[in-house]
Amino acid sequence: MVGKSTVADIRRRSARLRQFVTCLLAALWVLLMLERFGAVAIQLSTHGFDGEPLRRLADQLVAACPEVFYLLSLWWIRQALAAFARGELYTSTITKMLGRVGAMLAAGAFISVFLVPAATYMLGFGPGYWVAFDVSGLVLGAVGLSLHIIGRVLQRASELQAEIDEIF
Repeated sequence: MVGKSTVADIRRRSARLRQFVTCLLAALWVLLMLERFGAVAIQLSTHGFDGEPLRRLADQLVAACPEVFYLLSLWWIRQALAAFARGELYTSTITKMLGRVGAMLAAGAFISVFLVPAATYMLGFGPGYWVAFDVSGLVLGAVGLSLHIIGRVLQRASELQAEIDEIF
């Protein structure tokens, strides 16, 4: 049985971690925008909207897609931490977070391994191959899918527990 001091400790730690994740998320969004689009914005402002800067902008948009999904997964983790800080320590918060984070990680990894190399190749900026054999991307995708499935299993277990509680 979880004592009140433990719940209070979880709530405090979750609130602090949520603040940290919020700052991290804001910093990462700013860095993503500056890194991916800073040089392209300068090119667009100096050379106008002719062919090459627009191609570079398209290349950077494609390259940023997986990173956006990873940052969205961090956003869902932040939302779960906020719920924990409010005292919502039960299955629905955890299952939603696991499902959302898992889906975002899997989607980002899929895009990173399969779509980004092909799209950058078609734009003329790629390294010359259609699929990137990236072990870390494949592992991240597998972890994401696993988290999504674990969230669904926990949701089903919660529903079964509720049915059992109604019987007794």
